[in-house]
Amino acid sequence: MINLGENKSKMPAFLRSGFRVLFFAAGLGSSLLMLAWLLFFTQQINVEFNVYYWHAHEMIFGYAMAVIVGFLLTATQNWTKLKTINGYPLLFLGVVWLMARMLSVMGHDYIFYQLITDLAFLFFSLLFIALPIVKAKNWQNLPIVFKLLIFFIANIMFYLGALGYMDNGQYLGIYLAFYTVVALILMMIRRLIPFFIENAVSADIQLKNSKFLDLGSLVLFVVFAIDNLFFKTQITLISALLLLIIHSIRMFYWYHHEIWEKSLIWGLYVAYGMINFAFLLTIIDHFITLPQNTATHSFAIAIGLITLSMMSRVSLGHTGRNVFSPPKALGVIFTMLVLVFVFRVIAVLFWGEYYPQFIIISQLLWIVAFTMFVFIYGKMFFQKRIDGLFG
Repeated sequence: MINLGENKSKMPAFLRSGFRVLFFAAGLGSSLLMLAWLLFFTQQINVEFNVYYWHAHEMIFGYAMAVIVGFLLTATQNWTKLKTINGYPLLFLGVVWLMARMLSVMGHDYIFYQLITDLAFLFFSLLFIALPIVKAKNWQNLPIVFKLLIFFIANIMFYLGALGYMDNGQYLGIYLAFYTVVALILMMIRRLIPFFIENAVSADIQLKNSKFLDLGSLVLFVVFAIDNLFFKTQITLISALLLLIIHSIRMFYWYHHEIWEKSLIWGLYVAYGMINFAFLLTIIDHFITLPQNTATHSFAIAIGLITLSMMSRVSLGHTGRNVFSPPKALGVIFTMLVLVFVFRVIAVLFWGEYYPQFIIISQLLWIVAFTMFVFIYGKMFFQKRIDGLFG
């Protein structure tokens, strides 16, 4: 925490709030990381490290963590009424994130330096988010801190595996973090999707939900993740079936026909549907062997669409712009990610012989979508709030 005092008016707009630095990093990083994955996948560039683990690690600990930390640094201010980091501490956090991403493609000789910078980013992110929550005694949001701690532990597991000190450490670290991202998103959308829909549609409505569904979703997903990660028994199948039922009920409760007129709403709703579809694919895969990682990528593309939707909305609101009048191109950007889902998840189920081609199409669509986001929103990150407020 820093005291801005008289210098806050002189601070560059880019360094005034966590979302500015980290959403910009996430958007640009997502495009470049996917471009690197495209070049690795097509063997245009050959490297000595496991490119599949690299891709999974960087999309989770690189892209997703930048979005999550940027969002939480911004949201924590609303929860606690205390200022989170800005200025040079925020710049430091962004530079550490960037260094970790650059070191990730430099090979095994640099893995120790990547470990230090990557864990440093998570450690300081945890610190900068936890301090105001604890100081304000905002205990209801303490579970967020515990999830950040899980990310830190999962990344340690990944590097212990990469260095040969932990059997299967890379796999376990990646999937522990991956399921934690999904759990965090499921917790957040429980609050956000009904609230956003109620405020966006013309009708005066109050969408249904229940504490039973909330508790069931939480407990069952923990069971699903633990069993699927460590044991792979029938419990994965049963919990996936129950989760499919719970989230289908929620989607029914939360549906309103006007959501299709609002890109920032239908993007979240469709992404939620992708998460639910991942549970369905998990069930089907128990009886019919599906292409490898199909359910995983249904989760993953949902993460991409949800995080992009949230970055788009938060950036508008916290730069003083109208969240009910977003850039028209957002509909096109979100549609591209829906097409990523169509090619990477749906098409490979039916036309497996074109698997490599579908992967490449998905990669290109992802790159274009996030490049468009950076092109449209980049200037907002570097401009002061249009309402004259600090942030």
